Amino acid sequence: MGIASLVLGIISLIAGWIPFICFIAFVLAIVGLILGIVDTVKKNKTGDKKRGISIAGLIISAVAIPIIVFSSIVSFILFAVALEENNYYQDDYDWYYRYDNYDYDDWYQDYYNTIDYHVYEML
Repeated sequence: MGIASLVLGIISLIAGWIPFICFIAFVLAIVGLILGIVDTVKKNKTGDKKRGISIAGLIISAVAIPIIVFSSIVSFILFAVALEENNYYQDDYDWYYRYDNYDYDDWYQDYYNTIDYHVYEML
């Protein structure tokens, strides 16, 4: 169980940095933490001195959990921003229909008329 705890802790620590994969890594970290605790308690009761691997798995799984929580928050924020930007452009105006029939000569004239206006205003 100690080796399983260590392996799950390492996998969850690595996968915890990846957005949207971190949700799966959270489950692995919790399982690794539980296995590490169970193996450490079991080896304490039997008097076995070889509990280093289970303690290492327990520590790595415990360190992975805050990293996974941070990555989860970042994933939610990225998802919310992407969703809001998509709705913003779709709700306010559609780029294709707005600029499809746009006359660029009118834009050119409007631009230079505005510049002329400001130049005359400064004089």
